[in-house]
Amino acid sequence: MTSVKKSQSNAPVTVLSRLGDFWRSLDRNLRLLLVIVLIEAAALNAYSPVLMPYYVSLGFDSKVAGKFNSVEFAATCIVALVGGLLADALGRKKMYVAGQFIRVTMIALLLSLRSYTGLMIVAAFRGLIAVQMPAQSALIAGYTSKANRATVIGISQTLTQLAGLLVPLAVGILADTYGVQVPFGIAMFLALAAILVTVPLRDTPGETAITQSEGSAPREQDRRTPEEPATRRGTATPAGGRVKAFLSRVVEMFKGPRWWVLALLLLARISNGLANGAFNILMPFTIMDKFSKAYAVMSSAQVFFSLGTITVLLIGGRLADLRGRRTIAVTAGFIFPLLICSLPLARTLWQLLPLLMFVTMAGSISSPAVQAIQMEAVEDKYRATFMGLAIGLNFLGMSVGSIIAGVTYTVTVAWSWAVMVVLYLIPAVIFYVILPRERRVTVAHGEAKGVAN
Repeated sequence: MTSVKKSQSNAPVTVLSRLGDFWRSLDRNLRLLLVIVLIEAAALNAYSPVLMPYYVSLGFDSKVAGKFNSVEFAATCIVALVGGLLADALGRKKMYVAGQFIRVTMIALLLSLRSYTGLMIVAAFRGLIAVQMPAQSALIAGYTSKANRATVIGISQTLTQLAGLLVPLAVGILADTYGVQVPFGIAMFLALAAILVTVPLRDTPGETAITQSEGSAPREQDRRTPEEPATRRGTATPAGGRVKAFLSRVVEMFKGPRWWVLALLLLARISNGLANGAFNILMPFTIMDKFSKAYAVMSSAQVFFSLGTITVLLIGGRLADLRGRRTIAVTAGFIFPLLICSLPLARTLWQLLPLLMFVTMAGSISSPAVQAIQMEAVEDKYRATFMGLAIGLNFLGMSVGSIIAGVTYTVTVAWSWAVMVVLYLIPAVIFYVILPRERRVTVAHGEAKGVAN
């Protein structure tokens, strides 16, 4: 009995020790990148939870808020596409740092502009920050292996949600007490701190440039040093021909036997983006119309959202590495949309908040698996380009979904929620269809057994 108790008491210590060992086993630059992710997530959560009630306090309704979000997501779509191409051609750190400076500029504008036109400009700059997103995905992928990639993605997303758990409630209280400019100022401080921490970060070492001559199998050509951009050595393109080169890269990426898998993965991102865009309007305005417009209430919803997410990300990432991507992506993909139906049924805020946490647990557990599937769908030389396409199309969907939801919310709340649920189901259907078939297709071509393994 004594030995059993001692074993149980040592269990937390053992888990912490293993986590510590895993952290120390990561590349120094990857650890630094994860710290930067945490700081930038804190900056985001210092202002984003209070934006919707801030718009309302300035006299703007759901239609205008939908337009603001639509402009942000449209800008995100464009720069994510361009950012992915530039990250592969010019270097991933350069694009990452560019996004950081745009974030600082955006927050400075947010501190000073309150008019409709001014907030439209702010919304556009919020979207431009996404120029760093493909580079970030490619950096994480480059510093990980398939055996631990989903786990590291889970860690990254957990750190992001940790910021979403700790920061929003504090800034909500500060906004109610001292004014909304205080959270905006905190966001500015954190954004500047992230730039300073990024200085020693290096581009992914040991990345491989792959070339494929016509009619031949891919071969490893060379290894770049960390300072070299993620592009083919000796293929510097004049500025005038850069767009053509970028388009050629996209066309080349879709020439392989798995082009249809890539296309369906992008379709899944569009559908998910439409649903997320609608959710970003429907959820906060439902809370404000049914319960309260206070900054602290909206921030509390963000806290429960992050609490549900942070609870499962590490578990989801580890399960995806140990059990396979497909099982978790498909199972959670079907359960999550059905659970969303419970949110509009809540009659009190204290019914809604725990439900929101439970729903986000179901939705977030598959996130590391889904990201790993996308990262592993293409060769490293196309990775930032493909992630740029995926992120860009996702935000194109969010742009359209936001503006449509902003309008339909004023007409029919119930049908707005119903359409959103259907849109969330589509990616689950796509994963169910393509992952088993991809395994058979790749085996037939003598390749690895699919992105699901």
